Order: sequence, then structure tokens, then C-alpha cells
Amino acid sequence: MRAVAHGPGLVVLAALLAGCVPPRGGRPGGADGVAPASREVIRVVPNRPYSQAIRVGDTYWFAGKIGVSDSTRAMAAGRVTAEVRNIFEAFRMVFNETGVSFRDVVQVTVYLADIADYDEMNRAYAAYFPIAPPARETVAVSGIVSGAKVEISLVAVKTPAAPVGPR
Repeated sequence: MRAVAHGPGLVVLAALLAGCVPPRGGRPGGADGVAPASREVIRVVPNRPYSQAIRVGDTYWFAGKIGVSDSTRAMAAGRVTAEVRNIFEAFRMVFNETGVSFRDVVQVTVYLADIADYDEMNRAYAAYFPIAPPARETVAVSGIVSGAKVEISLVAVKTPAAPVGPR
């Protein structure tokens, strides 16, 4: 089956499917009347057209980070390990600001400038997710900004703290 839509009807249909427009005669937020969660920008990157993180409800989308520096560029061996550590330590700083932890991470995307670095990346990565690691895909790309060997982005769902004391 093939559906084709043209003109403003396509925009309305896309907005309706995304939950942005209430159905005719319906209530905002869909049939249950629940309004969509608000979108919070965690930190805008100065002089760049993106944010370091966005929160919608309990879900956080963290922008890709690179761990390249002058010292890692000079490394002949262990560069990928150093970049992965730099990346996750940078994420840790944003996590501290948001109350998110590595246990809350549910999905990770790893970009490698060279797939031959997969094993080294994997060893460094495993140190941050020793138990119940998140879902992940690793993709080899033709280049990463600033000559980095690795870029990582992730999604986390902040879990509520367990109640303390008797119920």
C-alpha cells in the first residue's frame, strides 16, 4: 500500500500523528487528555546551534561529545581509550548537574573514525557500564569533527529515587 499526500494536509497529518494537534473534537494531548511533557533545554552550547542536553519528562537526550585534545592527538597508542574516558567524564559532569547517572543510560550511539578501533573503544566503554549495559550501536564514519577518533551520544531515563522508610 502506498499513501501520497500533498500540500498543507501533509503538515497537519504529520503534526496530528506526532500528537502536536488535537484530533477534531478532541482534547489537547490525545484521547486521555494528558498534555505532552514540557521540553527543557539543559545547556545551550555557546556559539553553536545545539544544546548539550534536552529533557522531556524523565528522558534526557545528550548531544554527542568528543574527547579529543592536544594531548590525545599526540598519542601513538591508547588514544581511543583516552578519548572514550574524556567523553564519559564530560558526560559525568553534565550528569551531576541533572541528577542522572550512568545507571540511567538506556541507549548509546558510538561513532568511530576507524572501525579497527572497535576493540579498544569497547574495553574503555565497558568500564562505565559494568552491570546491565544500555542498548548500543557502533557506527564507523568517514570523519569526526576536530579530528577525533570517537564521538558518543546517549539517552537516559532518570529513575525516581527509591522511597526511604516504611510505606
